[in-house]
Amino acid sequence: MRVVHLITTIERGGAENAVFALAKIQVIKGYEVTVIPLKGKLELLEAMQGQNINVDTSLISKNFLAQIRVMRRKYRGSYTFHAHLPRAELLVRFSKSHTGFYVTRHNSERFFPKSNTLLSIILSRFVLRKSLHMISISKAVKQFLVDSYEISKGTPNSVIYYGYTQRVQEFSKKRTYLELLNREIALGAIGRLAPQKNLGLLIDFADRMKKGGIQFNLKIAGEGPERQVLEKKVTDLGLRQQVRFLGKLPDVSEFLDSQDFFILTSNYEGLGLVLLEAMDARLPIVAPRNSAIPEVIGEDHPGLFISGDLDSLYNIFIHMLSNPSMQQEALKIQTLKLNEFDMENYFQSHHALYDMKQ
Repeated sequence: MRVVHLITTIERGGAENAVFALAKIQVIKGYEVTVIPLKGKLELLEAMQGQNINVDTSLISKNFLAQIRVMRRKYRGSYTFHAHLPRAELLVRFSKSHTGFYVTRHNSERFFPKSNTLLSIILSRFVLRKSLHMISISKAVKQFLVDSYEISKGTPNSVIYYGYTQRVQEFSKKRTYLELLNREIALGAIGRLAPQKNLGLLIDFADRMKKGGIQFNLKIAGEGPERQVLEKKVTDLGLRQQVRFLGKLPDVSEFLDSQDFFILTSNYEGLGLVLLEAMDARLPIVAPRNSAIPEVIGEDHPGLFISGDLDSLYNIFIHMLSNPSMQQEALKIQTLKLNEFDMENYFQSHHALYDMKQ
């Protein structure tokens, strides 16, 4: 089977890493796979090529109309087209609507967030009208699409969770309350420095921690448009000794292995691949109860706080910090939940959908 994945960029990010993981296992299973990025830096190019994934970069320097022409000319014959993120969806809709295509929705947000609501609904349904099947990466994403009317009742759709390959490792971390009190607590966060991630709340949390006399360091991995604003806030609050911005990391596993807790403050997540990575690193997670987050880490997870609420975040964290049994309960739930994100199921679920086209 020849599969072509179209995605806005192959810069490192949740959707991009998920597409890479899917393409990689499809190659292992005997598919011929091509990934087509439409713009941006080629951060995953070498890694993809190293896994025998074809990467077609010929569309990157072209405008949208030229990209349509290239797609129509270059990709004729028997291909299975799979689009990820809005720009790629529109491209495949205009260039391959006669053959049909698959769409994966990775985010709990409107198709065209910066437009008015009606235009976003129209564009979303315009794409999906010709799709063979729409995939949501979580139940929360699917529910958002239904509630926002961006998917019609007649659109074939299903939920397929990301697949995740767990690392084979020995866990030597044994946290106790007294040990953590006698040294700086290492807090880790990963995410794009953008409004969705609500990192201003994370910095307010750091300020509350400092005022509470707790010794800690907070490291934030990621890049984005809010970096200067967030760095200024850190300076204004006198937190430069406690809070560091690391930029984008090529591999987050070493970073996570050096932390004691993982903190997420997002306003919403389609799924949150970083949560799976933190779970794999055996880090107790503190995260808001919104969107897909409880679906990923467990509805009964003790680290869930009221979304956007600083008092709730601080109180939940302090309670977890002072209760090793609460940390162990979080890790137990996380371990069980992580097993649900199975790579073989990720492949087979897509394979079954593709097979319907044949």
